[in-house]
Formats: sequence, structure tokens, C-alpha cells
Amino acid sequence: MALIFSLALVSSAAAFSLPPLADSAGAISRRSILAAPFIVAPILLPSAAHAADAAKEAALLDELKAIRKALEPLPALLDEEKWDNVRSVLKVPPTANLWNLGESKNTLRKLAELREEFEIFELADDVAGALQLADQFTYDNTFIYTQPGNGKVKIKEPKQQVQLASQKLGEFLDKN
Repeated sequence: MALIFSLALVSSAAAFSLPPLADSAGAISRRSILAAPFIVAPILLPSAAHAADAAKEAALLDELKAIRKALEPLPALLDEEKWDNVRSVLKVPPTANLWNLGESKNTLRKLAELREEFEIFELADDVAGALQLADQFTYDNTFIYTQPGNGKVKIKEPKQQVQLASQKLGEFLDKN
């Protein structure tokens, strides 16, 4: 793609040539001053857009790294039955962006749209599902003692879901 972009720039630059800025007497023509921005702008604008996209992509990847780091202590907190601490990580940004605050805030979906990669949309769905289940299991454990039934606390299930989300994020980040 970079090659195609480079070839397009070269061909567009070759198609336009700047008129001489000064005549034989050294006077600068009005036409050359007015034409210069229209000839230079198409060459410079794509690189500015690319730089903006690169900055957005870097910020999204940094957010994903922060989320992965935030997920690391959760299995130990689940073992300690600290439900509120686990849900505090899952329900607030940046972690909540991946599953709880809508698709427009989902970091993986933003990255998928930016890169135009369908596989990242699938990853976003997988991670969102795992985090949603982890939160649901953790939420259920909060009220298990006050509900009728056998009163069995589920620790294995939310841990598996947190680990699944963390693993998928890790595999993705290792490739990027």
C-alpha cells in the first residue's frame, strides 16, 4: 500500500510543475504565487492524514496495554472474593470501553475501523463477551449469600473469562 501511495504521489507531482516563480527581470508573478498552494497541498495532505492516523493508532494501542495491565490482578482478587474490587476494574474506563460503554467507545472497534481489519472486530466481540461474563459471574457472587439456593460462589468461571480476555488482548498486542 505504501508503494501504491508513493507511486501516486510521484505521478501526481510529475503531472504538475510549478511555473517559474520569477520572470527574466526577477519579478514574481501573481499566477505562480496563487498556484503554488494548489500544487503542493495534494502532496502534503496525505502525509498529514497518515501522521494523524498513526497517532490515533498509537493512543489506542496504549489504551489496550493499560487494560491488559489492569486485568492482571483480577484472578487473585477473585480468589480473595473481593467482588467490588474486581467490578471496579471491569466497570470503569478504560476496561469498560471494551464491553460496557457501547461500540462507539470500544477501543478495539476503533482500531479495527482505523486499520480496516475485520479480524479485530471479531476480537472485539470475543473480548467483550468474556469481560461481560466475568462481570456477571462476579456480580452474582456479590449477592449469593442473600439469595435462595445452594449458595455456591463461582470463582473458577469469572477467572477463566478474565484470563481469556487478557490472553486474547496479549496475543493481539504481541503481534502489534
